Amino acid sequence: SSSASLQRARLPEETLSAMPVLGSRTWPKRTSRPSSSCRRRCAWLGLCSAALFATEVVAPGWLSFIGAPTGSRASTEPRHVVHASRILGKLDNPIRTVSETLGDFYKAYPQPPVLPIYRPVIIDLMTQAHLAVVDSRFKYDAVFAAGLYGSYSGVMGRYDTMVGAGNTDKIWDAMVKALGLNPQEVKSDAEAVMAYAKDTSPADILAHMEGTSKAGDAKVAEAFASMNSKLYTMFSSVGLFKIMELSGVEASKANAEEWAKVLKIQASRITGDLETYRLGLNKMQKAEEMIREVEIREKKKLAERLEGKAKALAEKAANMSKPKSEEKEPEPAA
Repeated sequence: SSSASLQRARLPEETLSAMPVLGSRTWPKRTSRPSSSCRRRCAWLGLCSAALFATEVVAPGWLSFIGAPTGSRASTEPRHVVHASRILGKLDNPIRTVSETLGDFYKAYPQPPVLPIYRPVIIDLMTQAHLAVVDSRFKYDAVFAAGLYGSYSGVMGRYDTMVGAGNTDKIWDAMVKALGLNPQEVKSDAEAVMAYAKDTSPADILAHMEGTSKAGDAKVAEAFASMNSKLYTMFSSVGLFKIMELSGVEASKANAEEWAKVLKIQASRITGDLETYRLGLNKMQKAEEMIREVEIREKKKLAERLEGKAKALAEKAANMSKPKSEEKEPEPAA
């Protein structure tokens, strides 16, 4: 029975004849191309083999080369991971961030809260001024002061009428102190520049900018002389626009280019700031018009409510002044 089972387990002769002989180079010809699934499996097998080779052979060599623990020592010793946040937290950053400036502002002016329509404008002013002040190339001058104070007063003209007197000055003090500047000094320098612009002709102003003659105000003369050798900011442009307006010069692109040429600054910078300045003024004008319309509607509603209350009180007083009618006598029972 065992020989019979072995005989049954033998392969057919035609199958054995089709198999290649060990050591020979004669193999059966491929009758069909391998399927795509077979090729994918072979590719994955190759990738896995390469990864295993890199892990077992290449990686330990590199780890030992750089002094890292390998083998059993690498698995048993604890790993100490140092996060980047721990390192950055120990570094001293001397430059203030925008969030720190805004935080100082809200600490100095906690109440009443800035109206929602003005809050983005105040934050944008502080952000631009902060980025200028923390720059190492920045140097404070009177024209910058005129631009900062002019930008602020231009957007906050009607604020006290809606919130209450004195809040505009309080917000100004808190904002400028948060920037690390002196509010009284900045306002005083800005007013001096505006007074200079009102009392000086456009031709003399150009001469002062060129340096052929010197301005009567020492701070204005210093600002003109050093404008092309330090950081030029948006508020410097606004200061020049304020000088234009107060001296009777139209704040146009041509005039801006002429003044830029005299001051030896990039004309594209001052003309770009002029467009931004105009857009900002137009937005605030539209916002103020909307505020006026809201105020008018609220006043009308208040007047209607007061009129209704007055009518109700008049009717009540008239009813109380009328004599009471006599009561009817009851009819006798039948």
